[in-house]
Amino acid sequence: MKINSLLFILFCLVLSAANAVQLQADNQQQELAKKVTLDMQNMTCAMCKITIKKALQAVNGVQKVNVDFDSKTAEIVFDPKKTNADALIKATTNVGYPASIHQEK
Repeated sequence: MKINSLLFILFCLVLSAANAVQLQADNQQQELAKKVTLDMQNMTCAMCKITIKKALQAVNGVQKVNVDFDSKTAEIVFDPKKTNADALIKATTNVGYPASIHQEK
């Protein structure tokens, strides 16, 4: 019975350590991530939103994409070591939706 208890405790410690390492890696990745909002052109229907989202998700380094049809914008979280705003704009332009970096008013 003591061996089972020790094995269980050891298992819990290993699991906790693995979770801590993963959490640290996730935090580092979030710290390195950049966010950009693009103003989208030519968005006329709900299908446009899907096409833009797929084009952006296909860019290496993109972590999250949110396309808003009402505001005609796309918000992208990405790894700046793998891509940049110019590559994101090129991806949307290549599928028929030219974009520019959103300027806050």
